[in-house]
Amino acid sequence: MSIWLDNASKEAVERFWQLCGETELFPRNLERSVALALPLSVIKLPRLKLNHIENWLARHCVDFSFGCETRAVRGCLVAFKGDGLIFLDGTDVEDEQRMTLAHEIGHFMMDYLQPRQKAIRRLGGRIAEVLDGLRRPILTERVDSLLSGTPATVFTKLVERDNSTAEFEGVWTIEDRADRVALALLAPPEVVLNMADISAESFEKREEELTTMLKTQFGLPAPAAIAYAKQLLNSIGRGPSWTETFKLSRL
Repeated sequence: MSIWLDNASKEAVERFWQLCGETELFPRNLERSVALALPLSVIKLPRLKLNHIENWLARHCVDFSFGCETRAVRGCLVAFKGDGLIFLDGTDVEDEQRMTLAHEIGHFMMDYLQPRQKAIRRLGGRIAEVLDGLRRPILTERVDSLLSGTPATVFTKLVERDNSTAEFEGVWTIEDRADRVALALLAPPEVVLNMADISAESFEKREEELTTMLKTQFGLPAPAAIAYAKQLLNSIGRGPSWTETFKLSRL
């Protein structure tokens, strides 16, 4: 996994399967696995929009608003007090739901749970009251470096329906990391590369072989499979040759 994940992300993926207590067969659905491993529940709503999530939460006695105009989304993570809900568009095709769920698991582990657990380890259990917005921090708890990235409110992350690029580099980095964790959960790089035939002379053939396998055997949606195949091949020095790169740049 070192070719694909940083150490923190690698540890998160390994921890997920340790907590799960079993390793899921491919293609992975992850719904049973996440129920075993994490304090997360998966909620599927048809044609998911932000107001649908707000209404669902209100029916369950949670007063929460996104504070913006409603819009359609593929998925959403809502986390508070160490627990979380992942909302999915239940009308999306199976491979899209699979990728959305895995992406939100990545956010929960890397952007919510890990920072929270780090703060609790360093500052003690009472800091959870600060992280959950129940009280203001005392002077000794006002350590930005320890609390950065751990909101003292309801934590939310959205999977938008379009493919727009993140506006800020920091946002792109967070989203890219969640994608990498998602792909490592669904199609671990070392497993994929051990199974794939990447002996073809041309990059186009290698890419086609790997993309097809990612879609058919690991259940990835086409856009994710195409991007992942390119990145995996590049990471092991099997990307396009200089000549192929030159030709691609002229297309």
